[in-house]
Amino acid sequence: MTDFWVHGLAGLDDNAPERLAARHPDWQFTDGPPTADAGYDVLVTGRPSHALLTASPRLRTLVVPFAGIPAETRALLADFPDLAVRTIHHNAGPTAELAVGLVLAAARAIVPADQAMRSGDWTPRFVPPNPTMILGDHRALVIGYGEVGRRVARGLAGLGMEVHAVRSSDRPALDGDVQIHPRSALAELVPRSRVVVLAVPASPSTDGLFNAALIAALPEPSVLVNMARATVVDEQALYERLSRGGVAAGLDVWWEEARSAGAATGIAASAYPFHTLPNVVLSPHRGGAFSLREVRDLRLSHVEAVLVRLSSPSAG
Repeated sequence: MTDFWVHGLAGLDDNAPERLAARHPDWQFTDGPPTADAGYDVLVTGRPSHALLTASPRLRTLVVPFAGIPAETRALLADFPDLAVRTIHHNAGPTAELAVGLVLAAARAIVPADQAMRSGDWTPRFVPPNPTMILGDHRALVIGYGEVGRRVARGLAGLGMEVHAVRSSDRPALDGDVQIHPRSALAELVPRSRVVVLAVPASPSTDGLFNAALIAALPEPSVLVNMARATVVDEQALYERLSRGGVAAGLDVWWEEARSAGAATGIAASAYPFHTLPNVVLSPHRGGAFSLREVRDLRLSHVEAVLVRLSSPSAG
């Protein structure tokens, strides 16, 4: 019997098992429904079935090949308290890049200006769309200071912004030039921030975090960018606030989303017509850029690094 058996890797990429087998010939790879003789040590999937979690008596680790753990997986894992869970952050860089891009696009009204010029209209040069704003020497607030949040903070600091961040810790701290605050400081920080970026993980504690009161507290002008999950924000309150103008938004996550390329059209992202608002930049949940070959390769390399650690005798 192999000393290290991995199941589910083909779910990342059709040739992922072959690529890793060439570098790790002593590992065994399987995929698909579990068999009666299943003996894998590691399961690689973000949405495992109960059968996959119980088929192998050797299973000790679930590797979720992205940053967050889906709600249905979190609920299922409650029945497996001894199973170790590992996640990866391969797409933190691409996600942060898109977040900064959405900040800039929303702050400088790039989309309305582009649309006007396509019809020969130069009006945005002389009468800026509302809102249009500069960012340098103003305050930015990054809510969620993990792998993505730290990169976003560095990008905004590079634009000359004074960057503050909020994380779940109860204690204030300083990370270079970034001032870090506890979540209890949100009501004080939001009204003083020209840019607010949401980068918190999805969890019961973050659902509804950016509520109607915080949305109402956004100053004019300001930009809200959501790279977290749609459920972090009050949907109706956000639409109504954006409808009044003075605040712009860049949204990469939605309350309804396409789940596959085969069913990618005809899906309303929200119960409210955000698409009619000129002060909103709409992005179809592409922060992780998972369709790019280089991002898929990056994900495989991050998973491989986790597997190398798990295959070590010292991993137990």
